[in-house]
Amino acid sequence: MTRQKVFEIDGASFNDFAGFIDEFNRGYVAHVDGDWKGNLDAFNDYLCWHEERYFLRWRNSNKSQSDLGYAAMANWLKNNITQCHPSNRLSVEKRLKAAQEHQGPTLFDWLVEIIQENQEWVELILDSHGSLAGKQSK
Repeated sequence: MTRQKVFEIDGASFNDFAGFIDEFNRGYVAHVDGDWKGNLDAFNDYLCWHEERYFLRWRNSNKSQSDLGYAAMANWLKNNITQCHPSNRLSVEKRLKAAQEHQGPTLFDWLVEIIQENQEWVELILDSHGSLAGKQSK
Protein backbone atom coordinates (compact mmCIF):
# COMPACT_ATOMS: atom_id res chain seq x y z
CA MET A 1 0.00 0.00 0.00
CA THR A 2 1.48 3.36 -1.02
CA ARG A 3 1.46 6.21 1.42
CA GLN A 4 0.01 9.50 0.24
CA LYS A 5 2.24 12.58 0.30
CA VAL A 6 1.43 15.23 2.92
CA PHE A 7 2.13 18.92 2.28
CA GLU A 8 1.80 21.39 5.14
CA ILE A 9 1.04 25.04 5.51
CA ASP A 10 0.95 26.70 8.93
CA GLY A 11 -1.45 29.47 9.86
CA ALA A 12 0.91 30.50 12.64
CA SER A 13 3.37 31.61 9.94
CA PHE A 14 1.17 34.36 8.46
CA ASN A 15 -1.63 36.78 9.34
CA ASP A 16 -2.87 38.08 5.98
CA PHE A 17 -3.39 36.98 2.38
CA ALA A 18 0.11 38.05 1.30
CA GLY A 19 1.50 35.86 4.05
CA PHE A 20 -0.74 32.99 2.96
CA ILE A 21 0.69 33.30 -0.56
CA ASP A 22 4.23 33.03 0.83
CA GLU A 23 3.30 30.10 3.07
CA PHE A 24 1.50 28.21 0.28
CA ASN A 25 4.53 28.73 -1.97
CA ARG A 26 6.82 27.40 0.79
CA GLY A 27 4.65 24.50 1.91
CA TYR A 28 3.31 23.30 -1.43
CA VAL A 29 4.22 25.18 -4.61
CA ALA A 30 7.97 24.82 -4.02
CA HIS A 31 7.45 21.06 -4.34
CA VAL A 32 5.83 21.36 -7.79
CA ASP A 33 8.23 23.95 -9.27
CA GLY A 34 6.21 27.11 -9.32
CA ASP A 35 5.69 30.54 -7.82
CA TRP A 36 2.07 31.38 -7.05
CA LYS A 37 1.33 35.12 -7.11
CA GLY A 38 -2.12 35.01 -5.46
CA ASN A 39 -4.52 34.61 -8.38
CA LEU A 40 -7.31 32.26 -7.22
CA ASP A 41 -7.68 30.61 -10.64
CA ALA A 42 -3.97 29.78 -10.52
CA PHE A 43 -4.40 28.54 -6.92
CA ASN A 44 -6.99 26.10 -8.22
CA ASP A 45 -4.62 25.00 -11.00
CA TYR A 46 -1.71 24.42 -8.61
CA LEU A 47 -3.80 22.06 -6.51
CA CYS A 48 -4.03 19.51 -9.32
CA TRP A 49 -0.39 19.70 -10.49
CA HIS A 50 0.74 16.82 -8.33
CA GLU A 51 0.79 13.45 -10.11
CA GLU A 52 -0.78 11.48 -7.24
CA ARG A 53 -3.50 12.14 -4.70
CA TYR A 54 -2.12 13.88 -1.60
CA PHE A 55 -3.06 15.51 1.70
CA LEU A 56 -2.80 19.23 2.37
CA ARG A 57 -2.52 19.78 6.12
CA TRP A 58 -3.39 23.33 7.18
CA ARG A 59 -1.95 23.66 10.68
CA ASN A 60 -3.40 26.32 12.97
CA SER A 61 -6.32 26.70 10.58
CA ASN A 62 -8.40 28.32 13.34
CA LYS A 63 -5.96 31.27 13.33
CA SER A 64 -6.18 31.45 9.53
CA GLN A 65 -9.96 31.39 9.71
CA SER A 66 -9.77 34.55 11.81
CA ASP A 67 -6.90 36.18 9.88
CA LEU A 68 -8.54 35.52 6.50
CA GLY A 69 -12.01 36.54 7.65
CA TYR A 70 -14.33 39.31 6.48
CA ALA A 71 -11.75 42.11 6.73
CA ALA A 72 -9.32 40.12 4.57
CA MET A 73 -12.11 39.38 2.10
CA ALA A 74 -13.03 43.07 1.88
CA ASN A 75 -9.37 44.03 1.34
CA TRP A 76 -8.95 41.37 -1.34
CA LEU A 77 -12.09 42.56 -3.15
CA LYS A 78 -11.01 46.23 -2.90
CA ASN A 79 -7.62 45.36 -4.38
CA ASN A 80 -9.15 43.37 -7.22
CA ILE A 81 -12.17 45.49 -8.16
CA THR A 82 -10.12 47.72 -10.44
CA GLN A 83 -8.62 44.70 -12.20
CA CYS A 84 -11.83 42.83 -12.92
CA HIS A 85 -13.73 43.06 -16.19
CA PRO A 86 -16.16 46.03 -16.17
CA SER A 87 -19.09 43.64 -16.58
CA ASN A 88 -18.13 41.99 -13.26
CA ARG A 89 -17.68 45.17 -11.26
CA LEU A 90 -21.26 45.30 -9.93
CA SER A 91 -20.99 41.72 -8.68
CA VAL A 92 -17.67 42.44 -6.96
CA GLU A 93 -19.12 45.60 -5.38
CA LYS A 94 -22.01 43.53 -3.97
CA ARG A 95 -19.60 40.98 -2.52
CA LEU A 96 -17.50 43.79 -1.07
CA LYS A 97 -20.54 45.31 0.62
CA ALA A 98 -21.52 41.90 2.00
CA ALA A 99 -17.99 41.32 3.38
CA GLN A 100 -18.02 44.75 5.00
CA GLU A 101 -21.31 43.76 6.66
CA HIS A 102 -19.86 40.40 7.78
CA GLN A 103 -22.05 38.42 5.42
CA GLY A 104 -21.29 35.80 2.81
CA PRO A 105 -18.05 33.85 2.47
CA THR A 106 -14.74 34.95 3.92
CA LEU A 107 -11.42 34.65 2.13
CA PHE A 108 -10.69 31.57 4.27
CA ASP A 109 -14.02 30.06 3.13
CA TRP A 110 -13.09 30.66 -0.52
CA LEU A 111 -9.68 29.04 -0.16
CA VAL A 112 -11.13 26.00 1.63
CA GLU A 113 -13.86 25.69 -0.99
CA ILE A 114 -11.33 25.78 -3.84
CA ILE A 115 -9.25 23.09 -2.14
CA GLN A 116 -12.30 20.91 -1.48
CA GLU A 117 -13.45 21.29 -5.09
CA ASN A 118 -10.22 19.49 -6.01
CA GLN A 119 -10.95 16.48 -3.82
CA GLU A 120 -10.02 14.17 -6.70
CA TRP A 121 -6.41 15.27 -6.10
CA VAL A 122 -6.20 16.65 -2.58
CA GLU A 123 -7.69 15.91 0.80
CA LEU A 124 -7.68 18.92 3.11
CA ILE A 125 -6.87 18.44 6.78
CA LEU A 126 -7.88 21.46 8.84
CA ASP A 127 -5.68 21.16 11.88
CA SER A 128 -6.82 23.76 14.42
CA HIS A 129 -4.07 23.32 16.98
CA GLY A 130 -1.24 21.52 15.21
CA SER A 131 -2.67 18.03 15.77
CA LEU A 132 -4.48 15.68 13.44
CA ALA A 133 -7.60 15.80 15.62
CA GLY A 134 -9.24 18.39 13.35
CA LYS A 135 -9.28 16.30 10.15
CA GLN A 136 -12.00 17.50 7.79
CA SER A 137 -12.72 16.76 4.18
CA LYS A 138 -15.62 17.29 1.83
